[in-house]
This record gives sequence, structure tokens and C-alpha cells, in this order.
Amino acid sequence: MGFQSSSAPSPVHARAPGALSRTYSRRAESTSQGDDRDATVRRKKRLASPDSAAAGRAETPLDTSRMFPSKSLLQPPKLAPSAWQLYFTDWISRHQATNTRKLNVAQAAKEAGQEYALLTDDEKEPYKQRSQVLKEARERELDTYMRTLTPNDIKRENLFRTAQRKAGKSRKSNIKDPNAPKKPLSAYFMFLQRIRADPAMVQEVFGLETETTKQSVLAAAKWRSMTDDERKPFLAQAEQEKLDYEAARRLYEEGTVGHSSSINFSILPGSPDGFQPLRPFRSEAISSDEGEGFSTDDDHYHYIRS
Repeated sequence: MGFQSSSAPSPVHARAPGALSRTYSRRAESTSQGDDRDATVRRKKRLASPDSAAAGRAETPLDTSRMFPSKSLLQPPKLAPSAWQLYFTDWISRHQATNTRKLNVAQAAKEAGQEYALLTDDEKEPYKQRSQVLKEARERELDTYMRTLTPNDIKRENLFRTAQRKAGKSRKSNIKDPNAPKKPLSAYFMFLQRIRADPAMVQEVFGLETETTKQSVLAAAKWRSMTDDERKPFLAQAEQEKLDYEAARRLYEEGTVGHSSSINFSILPGSPDGFQPLRPFRSEAISSDEGEGFSTDDDHYHYIRS
């Protein structure tokens, strides 16, 4: 057995240089491919995550049932009975007093309806008058009740009504808070009301014209022809009322209600002598549509002296 010389190459060293380089190359290539695959997966996840999240959000329907109240919590006064309802109540009372048999409501309504249709206008008049008295009393009760509601009560009820309209279950419009501050008039509308409150100015501006539309045209022409000094009192009043409204609105939104202006605009610099400001007074018509009598029309204003 011969000894191998120290200078002789070992079996490992005896391998061809190409074989070693191929071995290391394959190992490096395998590691590089693994790194590339991991980086690709991470990159795909990173790119796909916003879309997948958006898709998840799109697939999940928005639950709006919790956003809107499921029922109304308001308990306004009951509607006043009509003339027919009053007559029918009296009819039932008369028949119960003279008959022992049990009344069928449907049959009773049919018989009473036929008798009511045969009444003359004079015979129906007492029922109509009674109904009108009860309606006026109900209007007063409703106005008192509405003024007890808080801004949150109004907001909640309007959310409920909005949801009902969208669902096609009701056509009731939103209600207006009677305690909310009223928007101020513009300088021009203050001027217009000033005309209507002064017979001399009515004669000067309108002359013999009585049609409202043509009167508005004449008033607009008069306003355009006025100098800055002549407009100044109305502009000053409008600006002050606007500031007053903004202050009252902030207080209202913070939960304080029932605010009204205490500023006397007639003492502002440049105001005409004896000029008293007009304040809007809204006359709310009470409707009995769909069982509720809340006015929603902001356009019906009358103007009275402060």
C-alpha cells in the first residue's frame, strides 16, 4: 500500500473545476429562485391587498337599518273628528239607546252613511261647526306640543320620515322645528315690507297698481334707483339681523332653544325717523294628511310690527 504524496491532489481536489462551479452555481440558483418566489408572493400580496379589501367592502352590504329609527316616538294630539265622524258617533249612541241587538260596525257605517247623505246642508251645519271648533283646539294643542320637542327629537323624527319615504312606506315630509331661529330677510325684502307698511310709500311706489306681481316690479325699479345713502338703513338692518341670526343658530345647535332677537334696529345710525323694524311671523297651516298635522312650508310669512 503506497502512501499518497502531500503534493498529490485529494479526491475532492481531483474533481474537475467545472464540476465544482456547476455545484455552487446550482445551489446559488436554487437559493436565488427561492428568494425570487418569496419576493414575488410578497409583492403580489402587497399589490392585491387594497383591491381585495375594497372587494370585501363592496361585497358586504351596508346595514342602514341601524342608521335610521325603526319607528316614530312622537305622540302629537289626535286629529279632530270630521263632521261625518261626529254624526256617526251620534248615530251609534242613538241606536244603542233604542236597540238591544249588537251592532255590526260595517253594517252600521253603511246605514249611517246613507242617512247622512240624505241630510240637508242646514242639518249638516251643526256637525261641521263642532268639527271646526275641535280642529282649532287641536291646532293649538299641536302648536304647544311641537314647542316642547328638543332639536334631537326633531332630528330623530326626520331621520325616520326620510327612511320611510325612501322605502316607499310614507309620503310625509320632514317637520320644521318651531323653536329654530328664523332666517333673516334681505335688505331688499325689508325695503319691500317698509313700503307695504306705509300708505304714503304705497302711493308713491305703486300708485294705483294693485296686482302683486306688477307691484314687485315697481318696487324693484325703485330699489335700483335709490342711492347708497337711501339704502344704508336697510343694509345696516339686514347685516345686524344676519349676525343676530348666526348667534341664535349657534346657541340652538348647542341645545338652547327659544331665542329671539332683542336688538332694536330702529336706533341704528341712518335709520329713518319713526321707522320700526318688521319681524316675520309665520302662520303655519295645520294639515291632517296621513294622520299628522305638521307644517313644513317656510314661505308663508306675514309681517307685523315689533
